[in-house]
Amino acid sequence: MQNRKAILKMGAYAGFIGAAVYIVHAVFTSDSSTAAIGLIFIPIYGFPVAGIGWALVYTIFALLDLSSNRSSWKSKNVRIATVFVGVFSFAGFSFFVQHSALSVAKHPDSTPQALEKISQRWIPWGRRDVDIALAQHPSTPSAMLETLVESGDDAMAQQVGANASTPLAILEKIATGPLTYERVAGLAGNRNISRAIMEKLIVATMSEANIADPVRHGLYKTYVLSALAANASLPQDLFNRLVAIDSPTHFLVLAIINAPNADCDQIARLLVSGPSMENASLYNSILNKMTEKGCSMEDLEPQDKMRTK
Repeated sequence: MQNRKAILKMGAYAGFIGAAVYIVHAVFTSDSSTAAIGLIFIPIYGFPVAGIGWALVYTIFALLDLSSNRSSWKSKNVRIATVFVGVFSFAGFSFFVQHSALSVAKHPDSTPQALEKISQRWIPWGRRDVDIALAQHPSTPSAMLETLVESGDDAMAQQVGANASTPLAILEKIATGPLTYERVAGLAGNRNISRAIMEKLIVATMSEANIADPVRHGLYKTYVLSALAANASLPQDLFNRLVAIDSPTHFLVLAIINAPNADCDQIARLLVSGPSMENASLYNSILNKMTEKGCSMEDLEPQDKMRTK
């Protein structure tokens, strides 16, 4: 019995360690600048997986006892193990169904008919991941894209908005909803959006919903305006309006200086922006971009000339 308790604990430890290793690997192989935040999920996912490891070992012991006639079908441990087997079986079936649907939804050569069939399939777990893959696929039928937008899921609207194959009518429908960074970040980077949509996205920077919350205001600039500044379809006059917006964030500054529409004066003005004054690396990136564009350093303000020496 003592050996069994020790092995049960080992099963739990193995589950926790396995989850931790998977998360650490995902964090350190990710290209995202915020990937380190994923480390906080180690205990969140580690303890449930530890429970699964414990339950798996418990089930194995119960089945061994049953096969060796040390327990009967009516015994408590076998009944509990039967429940575990049912749960594991359903989880395995759910994973198989979801994985099968995802393989179709993410395959670049999937036909509209195949994607539509997937959208109608019963998926007991992970339905949202499949829908996001459908929202991203270039061959997803327009009717399906519209249904995904109408689902009310901001992340879904964002992915449909970023899809280069999304018809303009659906892009306009997204733009008529709440202009929050969660919904329209994808829309801002889509080269097929109209001038009217671009103007809406710029004006929304000063909307009451964004101004009321400084954090959301900053995130809107970081995700929406940065994507819009990098959009090759953005007309010069709208780019000029975007650049004139006060208090740009770090990523918006980067997007502006790397945009082909940016001129020397616009880039030079960013030298005195809050992010560049606080971040020497960003300040040097601006100077390097000015050098790359052949901008004259004589146009710099006296304090900026001192910083470059």
